[in-house]
Amino acid sequence: MSPSTLALSQRILARLMPPAQAEALVGDLLEERRLRLQAGSQVSVAGWYWRQLASSVPALLWASVRRGAWLITVVTAVASYVAANGIQFVLWSALSPMTSKSGPTVVGLFSFAAALAACGYVAASIRLGAARLLAFLVFATTCAMLAISTPASLWYEGSLLVLGPVATIGGAALSGRLRRVRL
Repeated sequence: MSPSTLALSQRILARLMPPAQAEALVGDLLEERRLRLQAGSQVSVAGWYWRQLASSVPALLWASVRRGAWLITVVTAVASYVAANGIQFVLWSALSPMTSKSGPTVVGLFSFAAALAACGYVAASIRLGAARLLAFLVFATTCAMLAISTPASLWYEGSLLVLGPVATIGGAALSGRLRRVRL
């Protein structure tokens, strides 16, 4: 098992359990793996390790759901998404007299990015995972809207797809919490 694969499995486990318990549980698993490596082959120990991981994930996911940790993240992300749409509407209404009414404009992109950056900042301040989920929601809904709407210019559609998630994560980075995240 390569060191990067081992590190990935540790991150998966650590993300699914409370931080206070993650270090001890991952440490115990690694210690057992080390002891088994002394007595068995690399292949059999790797199989044992992945079986342990596979059998732990469902129980850890269920414990996470029961703790309600995901609910706060989802509610924060959805509320931030609704707020971003409201802010974007207000900005667009305030700035639209300065623009022509024909087609997409830079003002529309500016209001889109500003609203998402502000809401990404607030979402990350409340719950870091909410900013990431908000960026995903923005990307997914932008893709859906572009698929069902009348085609706009390519530069505008491309800008929306890139600018939305980037503005959201940029706002989250301004909150200062992205530096402390463990992947």
